[in-house]
Amino acid sequence: MLSLTRILFPTILLSHATAIPFITTTTSLTEIVKAPGFLTSGPIHLRNAYDKYVASLPEHIAAAAIHKRATINGTVAADPTEYDTVYNVQVGIGTPYTDYEMSIDTGSTDFTLYAPTIGTSGTVTETVNIGGVVVTKQTVTLSEDASGDSNAAGLIYARTNFYTNAVAQGLIAPVFTADLNKGAPGRYNFGYIDASEYEGSITYASVKTANGFWEVASNGYAVGAAAFVALAIDAVVDTGTTLLLLPQSVCTAYYKQVAGAAYDSAEGGYTFPCSTTLPSLTLGVGTYRAVVPGSYFNYAPVDTGSSTCFGGLQPDTGIGFSIFGLIFIKSQFVVFKGTTSPSLGFAVKS
Repeated sequence: MLSLTRILFPTILLSHATAIPFITTTTSLTEIVKAPGFLTSGPIHLRNAYDKYVASLPEHIAAAAIHKRATINGTVAADPTEYDTVYNVQVGIGTPYTDYEMSIDTGSTDFTLYAPTIGTSGTVTETVNIGGVVVTKQTVTLSEDASGDSNAAGLIYARTNFYTNAVAQGLIAPVFTADLNKGAPGRYNFGYIDASEYEGSITYASVKTANGFWEVASNGYAVGAAAFVALAIDAVVDTGTTLLLLPQSVCTAYYKQVAGAAYDSAEGGYTFPCSTTLPSLTLGVGTYRAVVPGSYFNYAPVDTGSSTCFGGLQPDTGIGFSIFGLIFIKSQFVVFKGTTSPSLGFAVKS
């Protein structure tokens, strides 16, 4: 199988290799809620040394480390770009590892690297490390498309990807969480739920599996302090989409409460004066009420230096479902759980 390391780096530069970050473990298979700790594992640390300094990993060392990985979990920092457009994580790919910045995309399948300068496209199979969770034989798609604006690790539940491979290869529990922050670093956890990252209890809802996405049924909304309005909303929870896309009726109700707001055809969406105070928006999932603060809906100026801003809430017209993108996700603690019978969990952030 073609090697990504050989494609991107014909001569391996060991100065670019990095050791596997801290690998953490929990103490119980039934209770996965705890903060991470350190994993004391000789085979894994031996493999780390080989990965760092040697291009070819001895098979018996690799096999021993894989066996020990049966109790792994991990965490990776997620750093936002300007306006929280995407949250990038550090991903190690290849043997030895080369670090790349990638976004976690729960609305996509492919593990994609945009590399227009390498003169090739297609797929390769490599070892991938995200936050200490190591997956072997991960399919990596190489794209020469210069329009690709972000490397992305697709984690859609219904297709084989890094998450499903991690579960198959020993992730301690079939779960990962998103704890993202507005304008500040957050993190993704794999294999465990950190109780320090949320308050109260987690409310779970079954994933609607027909479309293959992390899709959930919302039962309504409220603008600011107004009464809750019952409305059936099917929404995909997607870390790869920046904005919150909801039915036109919700957008109309929301922007009626925003001074100076209007739909601007030239911009393709709702805009408003950047100085305007925005109301919060509450979305229901079962009995849970997810409150998105008003300030989150001031996405960005329509142009550099403009006093008009583009709204973080826009209509989902023509898509076929709504999308709970990063505007929503960074306001909540979100749990992605399971593979064959998936569910989504929501809680108030700590």
